[in-house]
Amino acid sequence: MPKKITKKLKNLTPQEQREFIKARNMTFELEEPDEQSLSEIEKDPLVETSEGREISSDPIHLYLSDIGRVELLDVNSEFRLATMIEAQKFVKSSRCQFMDGKITIEKNTYRVIIGDLLAFWKRLNNAIQENNAELPDLGLMLAEAQSLHQNWKKDQPSYTRAYLSSGQWGKDKDWNQLAEQVYGIFLAFYMFPFSYAKWLINRIHAQKKMPVRKTFYRNLPEDEELQRELDAVSFRAETASLALSRANLRLVVNVAKHYTGRGVAFLDLIQEGNLGLLRAIDKFDPRRGYKFSTYATWWIRQSINRSVAEQARTIRIPVHLFESISRIFRAQRRLTQKLGHIPTSAELALDTEYLSRIDVQDILFAQKNEKNIPPELQMRWDKATKKVAHILNVAEEPISLEVPVGGDESSQLGDFIEDEEAISPADAAAHEMLREQMQSALTNLSERESLVLKLRFGLDNNREHTLEEVSREFDVTRERIRQIEAKALRKLRHPSRSVLLRDYLP
Repeated sequence: MPKKITKKLKNLTPQEQREFIKARNMTFELEEPDEQSLSEIEKDPLVETSEGREISSDPIHLYLSDIGRVELLDVNSEFRLATMIEAQKFVKSSRCQFMDGKITIEKNTYRVIIGDLLAFWKRLNNAIQENNAELPDLGLMLAEAQSLHQNWKKDQPSYTRAYLSSGQWGKDKDWNQLAEQVYGIFLAFYMFPFSYAKWLINRIHAQKKMPVRKTFYRNLPEDEELQRELDAVSFRAETASLALSRANLRLVVNVAKHYTGRGVAFLDLIQEGNLGLLRAIDKFDPRRGYKFSTYATWWIRQSINRSVAEQARTIRIPVHLFESISRIFRAQRRLTQKLGHIPTSAELALDTEYLSRIDVQDILFAQKNEKNIPPELQMRWDKATKKVAHILNVAEEPISLEVPVGGDESSQLGDFIEDEEAISPADAAAHEMLREQMQSALTNLSERESLVLKLRFGLDNNREHTLEEVSREFDVTRERIRQIEAKALRKLRHPSRSVLLRDYLP
């Protein structure tokens, strides 16, 4: 139910969210989106987080009303929240790096942070020269990073994000490398305690450059202050994760609306989309330059797609095949409007990805000019046609045998399906008459002869017994049983007795 989903998202810590997603993902794997996919989503109007059309179900109204009170985030707020979450990941990966036992864990963690900061600074200077760009204002970056300790909700734009966006962030490879160094410096500034950041900003303003490593080490605060800051980083990351998830619940609803009518309840679609949202929060990398809503839309769609593939059909099909079915159905609708008839598998093969564009052009050219298609090209076309036919066959929905048939619904579909293994009424009647005539013929034999024939030919239970089995039954030799059997058959072959059975011979 929506209330349970909202309560779950409100109350879970990021660690619990990650464990929840990990348990869920044991049944399927989600792929990381590539640059092209994110670019396509960024242009998709679906990414807009409007509430969309009204839905009449009362529980959904309550859910939409609840999430509608949460203020939406702009790109600057998303950037700041993502930085707070990213800092927690960085601290976890840095805690026990290069431990030599001579310094505390707190100081070692900050030495790793400082080492990365200086490495980012060195690479940034090289990237600045290669891109012919200006260095960012370290003082403004440090001030902005430290301001996140108190409040991430700000009306003014982020200086760091504005600097990164001044180039082809997310599109140009060289600028992306520069952006990675700038963001690494910003992230390190954010993780510094306030007193340490105050010393650093005064040092930068005085000397107009970054201090050397020994100066950084010498001015590190006491372990207690460092530990307090590391705890604060963890706490702020949990707060940021919760804020980012709650602010994007409307995006989940907006995406889920486009998957209704596919066999999964709307509330279940929302729940699966929320799992995708939590996954997106855990995986989002602000260095890539995309808006969080763009990135989250990918994961939400992936999660919902897999839910539909796993739950919507009686017979489950693989996810990749489910996506192929969707593409072929879209092509089928498009070609039906264009051609005026339902396209064949061969026509669909020309409109899918199973043939290269050059192959499609060559086939269409040959058909237009009434020329023979080269054998190799014809083989590729036939192979693509078979794939399409196979997918269309898999896409067929199973029908229940209990589906009502007729206007009065008094009959079921199963009543009209022939059971090919069942005996027809005529054959059943003939078999029953043969059995009765056989019993009548056996009355002319002695009790022993009748029983021997019944056992040998399975006249009672359709199981034929061997001479050995019958001999044990009567406690005589096999030869004696054979003699009794032969004598009984001679009696039945007499014209006065066989006349009853002659009509049943082929």
